Amino acid sequence: MEIPQKLKEYIDNNRGSLPPVTDPDESLHLDSFGVIRLVAFLENELGYRVEDDELILQNFATLRNLGELLATKTPSAPTAEVKPPAQEGLPKILGEP
Repeated sequence: MEIPQKLKEYIDNNRGSLPPVTDPDESLHLDSFGVIRLVAFLENELGYRVEDDELILQNFATLRNLGELLATKTPSAPTAEVKPPAQEGLPKILGEP
């Protein structure tokens, strides 16, 4: 079971007041909103596509279960768009010199 470090950090940082996960069989304590946010992170930041039929509690219950789900997948390029800040040609705000 291989969990990307970025994913582990995301989970640990989004558990509210719960301590970081240290046991791969420990419950992640995710509610339905937490699972949706995690799926968005997996797809947008790590490039894993989670299919509708895979959106079951068991797949997101523990790090081990999540790792087993990800082991069946090959990540593609993350879908999050990173736009560089515009350097030139910024519109001026009225009254700005």
